Amino acid sequence: MKQTNPCYLFCMYEPNTDSVIVNTINDTYTSTPIVISCEECNSAVLLDTPDDIAYLYRLAQENPLLYVELACKPNGLQKYVDAMNLINPS
Repeated sequence: MKQTNPCYLFCMYEPNTDSVIVNTINDTYTSTPIVISCEECNSAVLLDTPDDIAYLYRLAQENPLLYVELACKPNGLQKYVDAMNLINPS
């Protein structure tokens, strides 16, 4: 089935507020931006070392849409940090 009115997501990291801003845009509608606080989301993650927080900040800055997707899943950011620690052991 072909979608007749595609929806586009645009995300960007806002360093002044330490947040990711999500905009939904299609041909007929532009939504009010959703603001995801990185500070609040990151505070729910248990870190092996304090330096592990860098994984989350880098993700938010370089791939904000993936950051939002993981932040909206139960334990999504936690699993991301755990996976990064497996890939890059201390």
